[in-house]
Amino acid sequence: MAVVGLAAFIFYASILSAPPGTVVDDLKPELLPLDKWRHFLAYAAFGGALAYATTDWEADGRALAAAVVGVTVCYGIGIEFGQSLIPGRYFSLGDAYANALGGVLVVPYYVVRPHLAFTPVRSWIQSVAAST
Repeated sequence: MAVVGLAAFIFYASILSAPPGTVVDDLKPELLPLDKWRHFLAYAAFGGALAYATTDWEADGRALAAAVVGVTVCYGIGIEFGQSLIPGRYFSLGDAYANALGGVLVVPYYVVRPHLAFTPVRSWIQSVAAST
């Protein structure tokens, strides 16, 4: 559900509405504009949610990592193409790169994944509720 929710939020924020301008946008930061940070963080969250959602899949870690990164990057590029179809919006290669880098941020998760023990969220919530 989190993956679908994040995908829907990204779609809404990217296609159906544009984020409002902020003071930081007006300052035009030299290092990296705020909109690139938004893209990077949104797709890092999307990739992380997708990675967590597929944690219990019985698949090779490298193949699963490639699939998660691939889906995240393709979704980001697809959103950019979708924006190019909207009047007043355009495809931004910089945004596509920020999306892809956010998606690639999930790769270290697959390095440490074999060394982690996972508890389903529902079980964790029940154990926290029982202890209080």
